[in-house]
Amino acid sequence: MIAELHVHSNHSDGRDSVKKLLDRALEIGIEVISITDHDTVNGSLEAIEIVEEEHLPLKVIPGFEASTTEGHLLVYGVRNDFDKGIPFEEAVEKVRKHGGVCYVAHPFQIERKGAWRIGALRKADGIEGFNSKYIIGFFNFLSLTIAKKLNKPVIAGSDAHSAKALGYGITILRGEPLKALKNGDVSISGKRMPLKVWLSDSLGLF
Repeated sequence: MIAELHVHSNHSDGRDSVKKLLDRALEIGIEVISITDHDTVNGSLEAIEIVEEEHLPLKVIPGFEASTTEGHLLVYGVRNDFDKGIPFEEAVEKVRKHGGVCYVAHPFQIERKGAWRIGALRKADGIEGFNSKYIIGFFNFLSLTIAKKLNKPVIAGSDAHSAKALGYGITILRGEPLKALKNGDVSISGKRMPLKVWLSDSLGLF
């Protein structure tokens, strides 16, 4: 299944509504989506409600991007928010206690609060090995290299903050979405976000 696993709505710092994100996802052929707003699962919960009410052909994984002491952590399958600034290891334990799975978001990019310590990356279930908003491609190369050394599964993410930025970081899930993430039954496909889209998505230009 074609999945978009790193998206922000206007429930946090995204520019567009959940509905607009879902419409765009369907338009470009995405089958699974997780709205990963910063420190709140409300965007995902709204997405689940819309999909159910409108009978949309789209699966939603509840998710959010947790701000931990050692960097951002993409959390899937959990419907409760965590306190902002929670210790990294405590966040991982909470995810597993609630039956979820967690992947390190945009590792090594310190200015975007990406985790960089190998000890932290080792504790998570997996690593975002491709982030379409990395201007310097080396970070994606480094993320993939470290994930391989740690024997961790990798996902891709567009890290979209608007509907037009969806679809640049795609994860292919083999089987039931959350189970695939837990078991590492995933592969990635993506391309770096074009500069004009990046400027619009990140800075609101154009």
